[in-house]
Amino acid sequence: MKRLLTLVMSIALLFSLAACARAKVKVYQGFGVVNTGRTGPGKDDTGAQVWSFNEVYADVLFDKDGKILSSYFDILEVATPNYDGAGMPHLTGFPGESYNNDANHDGVVDSKLVATPESFTAEILAWKTKRARGEEYKMTTGTWTTQMDRFQKLFVGKTVAEVEAWFAKYTSPLNGRPLKDGSTKPEEKTKYDALTKEEKTMLTDVTTAATMSLKDPHGDIIGALKAAFANKVEYTVQKAAFQGFGTVATPRTGPGKDDKDVQVWSFNSVFASSIFDKDGKILAIHIDSLEVATPNYDGAGMPHFTGFPGQSYNNDSKHTGVVDGTLTATPEGFLAEVAGWTTKRARGEEYKMTLGTWKSQMDKFESVFVGKTVTEVEEWFAKYTSPLNGRPLKDGSTKPEEKTKYDALTKEEKAMLADVTTAATMSLKDSHGDILAAIKASFTNKFAITLK
Repeated sequence: MKRLLTLVMSIALLFSLAACARAKVKVYQGFGVVNTGRTGPGKDDTGAQVWSFNEVYADVLFDKDGKILSSYFDILEVATPNYDGAGMPHLTGFPGESYNNDANHDGVVDSKLVATPESFTAEILAWKTKRARGEEYKMTTGTWTTQMDRFQKLFVGKTVAEVEAWFAKYTSPLNGRPLKDGSTKPEEKTKYDALTKEEKTMLTDVTTAATMSLKDPHGDIIGALKAAFANKVEYTVQKAAFQGFGTVATPRTGPGKDDKDVQVWSFNSVFASSIFDKDGKILAIHIDSLEVATPNYDGAGMPHFTGFPGQSYNNDSKHTGVVDGTLTATPEGFLAEVAGWTTKRARGEEYKMTLGTWKSQMDKFESVFVGKTVTEVEEWFAKYTSPLNGRPLKDGSTKPEEKTKYDALTKEEKAMLADVTTAATMSLKDSHGDILAAIKASFTNKFAITLK
């Protein structure tokens, strides 16, 4: 009887170990963003050009062979206020700059809008991605969200190279949209007619739900996917249940002013890619940020935005702290500036801080967040960071708000904070960006996944 019991327990243990092995999955989590400037959409009724930029976000999970396990794409499209489409996020320019305005979205310019600090702040806080715009973002077939969901389904099981090959073979060389029967354009008709019956059937299935372009001035979805693969990070996760992505944009007065006492302005977009278990605990998380400033900021490496073509701003081209001219945005300069925007992680070793780099500090915070729910991350922030600036508390502060809060902690809590602040001291929520809100958004936007 004892021997039988031992055998039963051994078998149970083997099954348990096998279950654990199956539950642990090695994945590669990648995030990519590609920024594209656009001439358009269209012009207003006075003949003035509409300008816009698109940020494409790709949050992708790959297996060890580079095959896509799951993906989530979104786009932020921002246009000048003379665009007549309701629901489009707008940017007039930095404070002091102006642009034609179609306030009623009726196709008729009704005023000239001059950006103020208040309107600049309000415009950026109101930015919404195409997914967030939801049912309002209607297309010829469904909505932007339903079309992107169909493409995401198509990508599963493919490597990035295979997605690129699919794009090259099955989309129009004119606009990057999936080929359809009936086109009279020679470039599309020749390409479509060369396909097999099975390939045409596959395309028909795709185009019943998704007809938009994967690479055009609206945004480079293929490029964002490639960037996600290039940036992938290896994780071993257990019992993954959800994947989520969130982004939050924040306006900023600063950093500082130039030597002419002209204000520097900037905006920050924080991106959070998360994997959660069934209880909402973070299994893996990857955070990045894009900071863009007026060209009078003296820091080398900072992405710049002068404004839309025709707008101008002070310029410190040599990053010496001395303004050496006024930069006026041209169509070519506008497109080049937007294409050159790089995230804080991509800026790498050049983005030095008092302690390490932005990347190394963020890596440390990510390690703190793993194992916590979003609520627990918020509680950690509330208990262990300064009420003045959102930075982790440190011993020795003479500011009453920080000293009182730090002194109330236990010895173990102070030791934990000392470990954190040996590697990470930057704020988790200030004018540089709202990291907490981006993490919350990634949980709000979560969707079920099954990793094998």
